[in-house]
Amino acid sequence: MWEFEIICDRQNSTYISTIQERLKPILNEVNGVFAIMADEENVYLSLGCEQKKSHIVKANIRLAIADIICENLKFEFLNNHLEFICEDESFKFALAKVCTYFDSELDRQIVLQSLDLKTKKINLDSFFYFKLSSLKQKWQELCNITNKNSVTILRQHNFAELLKFLLSNIDKKCQSVILEMKEKCLIYHDINKDFDIITAIEPHNKIEVLGKLIELNPYLIKIYPDKKNDDTISLLQTVFDDRVVLA
Repeated sequence: MWEFEIICDRQNSTYISTIQERLKPILNEVNGVFAIMADEENVYLSLGCEQKKSHIVKANIRLAIADIICENLKFEFLNNHLEFICEDESFKFALAKVCTYFDSELDRQIVLQSLDLKTKKINLDSFFYFKLSSLKQKWQELCNITNKNSVTILRQHNFAELLKFLLSNIDKKCQSVILEMKEKCLIYHDINKDFDIITAIEPHNKIEVLGKLIELNPYLIKIYPDKKNDDTISLLQTVFDDRVVLA
């Protein structure tokens, strides 16, 4: 029996839940088992399977952890270290979100090179803070450049052009998205899972909607509008330009 444990600080327990959901179908395929436990300080995800199938689970653990670091932790790092102030906080959020996915493949390679899983457990917080100093330095340099040029960046035209440039260099995760303002939902086809997904959204929450669309980065965004959400639509048109079509 092969066993492995992933440990995370309680305040970041959502990372463990995300990894567990990601690994659940893999463990089902190999007849593996898992359990989540917690104490006052940490949350623990314990995994197990037959030794001969451990390489399958290991590979998926590495990818799941890399995604947590290169998406969740990177966004938090950028959002905390971008120091410029703007009237509309959604602009700062948009820039941090876009930069999270920019150059993400190189980020993943850096993480995977350090993530060998030779021991029987890994502490996500310790791994991030002590093993990935070069990656954090890379992110800090990006923040330093952005902060230094914040006055220029925040001019509306420059900001829109920067976002468009960054988005053009990010992988697109779906062909098109339908945004139903009145029905409060977003519909798209998940390429990796090969089925349509309908997810609930709050149209008045510009940051929530913008974040999801930046993550998907579709070729086309078709919006069924509601007059109550003009601000959200205006922001999406600024960021995605002619990719936004009103029905």
